[in-house]
Amino acid sequence: MFWYAVPMSRFFAFCLCLLFASIGWAQAPLVVSTHPIYLIAKKITQGIEEPELLLEHQTGHDVQLTPAHRKIIQEASLVIWVGKEHEAPLEKVLGDNPKAISILNSGIIQALPLRSTRGVALKDTIDTHVWLDPNNAVRIGFFIAALRSQQHPENKVMYWDNAKKFAQEMLLASQKFNGVGASKPYWAFHDAYQYLERPLNLKFSGALTDDPHIAPTVSQIKYLNDSRPYSKMCLLAEASASPSQYRKLGDIAFYSVDETLANQQDFVVAWQSLAKETQACVLSARK
Repeated sequence: MFWYAVPMSRFFAFCLCLLFASIGWAQAPLVVSTHPIYLIAKKITQGIEEPELLLEHQTGHDVQLTPAHRKIIQEASLVIWVGKEHEAPLEKVLGDNPKAISILNSGIIQALPLRSTRGVALKDTIDTHVWLDPNNAVRIGFFIAALRSQQHPENKVMYWDNAKKFAQEMLLASQKFNGVGASKPYWAFHDAYQYLERPLNLKFSGALTDDPHIAPTVSQIKYLNDSRPYSKMCLLAEASASPSQYRKLGDIAFYSVDETLANQQDFVVAWQSLAKETQACVLSARK
């Protein structure tokens, strides 16, 4: 079910209660921490302003702050970041910053827990790849529109029109991939794609490692081989994954994908490309 099922009054009520009393109202830039959220912000601010990407050529997992980053934050009128669970190094500069809003702490998205490499939900954890869920992406878009409209009410109509347009584009994009029939099993190099499982009708059957920087263990490779639902399995992995780390899995359809949507310039196009690659991978598997 798409985001419009969420009561609009509750969403607006939350947005109107945000702590903007201490945030400057000058024409200062909107800064967004990481690339996928930046792409959403670009859709919402199109024709009005150009948001600034804080962590250019970086992901939330490998943040290296420089004096230039601190200057960008200082000059911003609003900083939108995913949250400390995704960008832990940013907590020191954004955690108590009245200009910074964390998406994970906002209450506007539906988050899922992290899972073990064998698919067991881990208590009190958050899978931070929330933008991959079309519903969450739309909520983030309206959230940005609400925040920026409060700072620049003269552009409110344009912000909200852009948000509505983005919501419609995401609805149409996600509907193209609504799966039917039995869920299709897949493996991941590390579990980063569960927010795609509902719109693409996928079933997680395990991951090689819980950290993309750590090689899979012999016991986990054995577990995957012993429990494989298909003789040929789809494996979603980042381009950095070494063949030596997954060649012992036997017959696989290996697809290099990127949940950070790096090098993409349009969120909807990027999401569709990832969805197409994922769908091609699972369809190439066989019993």
